[in-house]
Amino acid sequence: MGTFSEQSPNQSYVQAGMTDGRYATAAFTLIAAGPPRLANIGGAAALANAIGPGGAGGQAANQIVFPIGIVQNFGLSQNKNFARVFEMGSERSYFIGGRTVGSVGLGRVYYHGASLLRVLYAYYQDLLPPEFVPALFPNAGALAMANPHDVVNPPGYDNIFLNLASDMFNQPVGLLKYIRDINEATLGAAYFESVVTPSHSWQSDAQGVLIQEQVQLQYERIVPVKVSQLTLITNTSQVQGSGGANVNFGGLVSA
Repeated sequence: MGTFSEQSPNQSYVQAGMTDGRYATAAFTLIAAGPPRLANIGGAAALANAIGPGGAGGQAANQIVFPIGIVQNFGLSQNKNFARVFEMGSERSYFIGGRTVGSVGLGRVYYHGASLLRVLYAYYQDLLPPEFVPALFPNAGALAMANPHDVVNPPGYDNIFLNLASDMFNQPVGLLKYIRDINEATLGAAYFESVVTPSHSWQSDAQGVLIQEQVQLQYERIVPVKVSQLTLITNTSQVQGSGGANVNFGGLVSA
């Protein structure tokens, strides 16, 4: 589409430059848990290099975050408050932006192995008595843990964590959302920092055959992660950037 006057509902799409059969789907969206802050693993650049093709510096992505399997649904909700200010002498008004608060809902089938709360805290380890909580995998976040908390009330043992009253859950974790298209080209990624778990449920019944888990999560902020990505889509080969330089679109770029 060039201009509004050139748009033909019978001849062209509104969004031009799309490729048939190339789309995003939940099957190519990965959710993984890790340390509470990107600073714990060297920042967003370090994570981007690790989840890029082949990793970087010998540090694979599985040394940073732990994939959450059997996820059935993932929902993100954000709310930003605005104060509307009117003035005397006119009918006009201004908007003043306030705080932004977000939450995440995550549903999963418990198939075998680690429960949902256990996977969310996969990176976490406590090697201090009286309770020992080993990490599920060797990871950079556990080695650089900002707060090596001494867990007093156990969250559970081995694969099953169900005791949300455990003081371990006072410690935050992090969450990675990694999005690719059906051709496995990266579309983008984001890291949810300082994630806490206000709500957890475990559901099963005699008539069903599945055990389902759900959590409601709150996070402090979302940090975009720049990785090798599919660039902006347009129906022209080049556009003029804001700085006057030509910017190519439609291909793959590296962070």
